[in-house]
Amino acid sequence: MKKCGLSLILFFLVAIMLYPMTAIANAFEKDKVEVDICIIGSDNHFVYKIPKRLHKDKPYVEMRNKIESTLASHWKVEDAHYEANQSEVAYTFFIQDLFQEKQSGQMKVAIPYSILVGMFGEDEAIELRILASKLTNWKVNANDWAAFGFVAPLTFLSDQEYVYEGAVYDLLQQRVGHFDGTVMKGQLVLNSVIYFSFILVQLLTCISMSRLLKKRIIKDPENMHQFRKLNYLYQIIPLMVIVAQIVFLVMSGLLTAFGLYFNPGIDLLFIVGPILLNIILLPTFFVTTESEISKELNNNSFDSGM
Repeated sequence: MKKCGLSLILFFLVAIMLYPMTAIANAFEKDKVEVDICIIGSDNHFVYKIPKRLHKDKPYVEMRNKIESTLASHWKVEDAHYEANQSEVAYTFFIQDLFQEKQSGQMKVAIPYSILVGMFGEDEAIELRILASKLTNWKVNANDWAAFGFVAPLTFLSDQEYVYEGAVYDLLQQRVGHFDGTVMKGQLVLNSVIYFSFILVQLLTCISMSRLLKKRIIKDPENMHQFRKLNYLYQIIPLMVIVAQIVFLVMSGLLTAFGLYFNPGIDLLFIVGPILLNIILLPTFFVTTESEISKELNNNSFDSGM
């Protein structure tokens, strides 16, 4: 009993000691400024997530204009907007000329930190996040990211992340971030072949499922009364192929890699084209099958009437 009582007292003492530390850590997490640099090809943009306490009495529009004017001194800001959340305000700025060089899968981006975060106090905590395609290799100032305090957390989506946490002052000491990227062409080609092969899979699936549907109804014409239900049932697998295709597009990194490798317009064709074609194949086969079933059943009833 004594040991149990002492354990409980010890537990409460530890909990009381840890609570202020946890509260301070949570406050730090909530109060830090977050800046996302999204290097994704045609729609490159910066996102500033600023805690509301840093606004003080400054209107959101004024804060947006202040950041935009600073960024516009170095880049062409194509569009800017903000979104107010519960504890922070997110400002998004689309940068038209982010790349210094972008040709044949080779990319160079230079970001002066004084322009990127110079509008904040040097003692402010900041989290800088670089987002790029999984199918690219990047170096910062010709070195590995870890040498400059960046970490690369595991991500399951189309982007990979490089995250830096510290004070604004520490980031300003690095002056300019030179980011050199290369699209992994071999992996890009392999993933593209897999992505486009979903068209062949969809074609074979639609052919086989529509024939099974036709065979089932011709064999037992009474099933024609519940044709719509059966039609939807046999379309489930082709629909799953489309879902799998979209998931692969996002998870493989192709969604952003196409935008980095191809010119605007062509990248959209590669992204949307295969999915659109698979969507078109689905009703095409099943509408044709419905008309074939009706025609064959009519012929069979005519022959039986004779």
